[in-house]
Amino acid sequence: MGRAASAVLGEIDAASIDFTKIVRPGDTVIWSQGIAEPAALIRRLMAQRHAIGPFNVFVGGSYSATVLPEHTDVVTVYGMGAVGSNSALCRAGKMHVIPCHLSQLPALFETGAIRADVVLMQVSRPDRVGLHSYGAANSYAQHALGRARVRMAVVNDRAPRTTSARRPDLAGYHFVVRVSEPLVELPAQPPDATDSAIAANIASYVGDGAILQVGIGKVPNALLAAVSDRRRLGLHSGVVGDAVIPLIESGVLDNSTKMQDAGFTVTNALAGTHRLCDFVDGNPDFRVEPVDITHSLKVLAGLSGLVSVNSGIEADLTGQIGSEVVGRHYLGTIGGQLDFVRGALAAERGRSIIGLPARTASGKPRIVASIASAVVTVPRSDADVIVTEYGAAELRGKSIEQRVKAMVAIAHPEDRESLAQAARCDIAGMVS
Repeated sequence: MGRAASAVLGEIDAASIDFTKIVRPGDTVIWSQGIAEPAALIRRLMAQRHAIGPFNVFVGGSYSATVLPEHTDVVTVYGMGAVGSNSALCRAGKMHVIPCHLSQLPALFETGAIRADVVLMQVSRPDRVGLHSYGAANSYAQHALGRARVRMAVVNDRAPRTTSARRPDLAGYHFVVRVSEPLVELPAQPPDATDSAIAANIASYVGDGAILQVGIGKVPNALLAAVSDRRRLGLHSGVVGDAVIPLIESGVLDNSTKMQDAGFTVTNALAGTHRLCDFVDGNPDFRVEPVDITHSLKVLAGLSGLVSVNSGIEADLTGQIGSEVVGRHYLGTIGGQLDFVRGALAAERGRSIIGLPARTASGKPRIVASIASAVVTVPRSDADVIVTEYGAAELRGKSIEQRVKAMVAIAHPEDRESLAQAARCDIAGMVS
């Protein structure tokens, strides 16, 4: 495939792609993430893995179950953690996790610190003026194009035509493949009573004119429903689901208070159903921007009134958050969490909120004396507000002793005495 580096080779049919002529042994292959994955091509790549020989892939957020533990008989998998269907790889110990912030990925690819020899980039069909878009996810994969030996544009006529400051140019790709493939759908899960209680406690920090960063899941969905009586809200997020649509349609979320991107809803990726993709398709007021915009500290710090809402697996009594590992098992990811935490702390009137239940479904405490895995995703120096169904602990500017008292108060009532006792026994270690 040496000739692919210097000339556009034209269109090829998806059903006839021979990856043995595209991917070399030892290569690293990456592709658009999330619901924008070119799933049919990835499955074809995996089916041809033995004929190719040992190669590597880098996977971000994935919901298509296209790379499975059994594929690692030939393929070495690198990634950011247990996002979506990648949890199966992590449970099986088949993913080599690269711990990094999402905001770091552009530089890691552009410098070659993470290799990307072959890039499969899903793009939308052209709009009325002939411009393509990156569709449902303005993937970090675009930052690897400059160093890739082979660049393949996968034009999916079912991908939404989204607005962005940056558009793909098909002339820069070696291959163009046209497909008609439905995107993975992620229906919203209804919140339970605990989720709703957490969301209600978080909602007390969201006033009129606030700019929200929320993810997807039951608590974010409950939160968006809980703030439907607010006015002039904005949104700047890493990923959004269907739950944003009612707020936009009702006029509650109008982005009118933003000093930058005024009037625009901004996210890096969509993660919902066809309803969300249809809503965004051709919508000039909804922008799907690249990660170096959505997760930029400079951009986030300029969003006055930013309320960043994220989740964690565990929180200790001093405000440290573990969002990646339980015991020795990788269950989460770093992702963009600390990017948004620090962005909110840097913004005028910004708040960073971590919401989590006081206990797991099996009754294990999630407010703990110390993070059992010792893997800390958000350090206590970045702690602001931690919320459970029992209330909110405001930790910014507080001493260790004050933090312990506040965290014990939002733990499950049956866990509070043991946590207080652990703190009394170990307070000297916490201070040191």
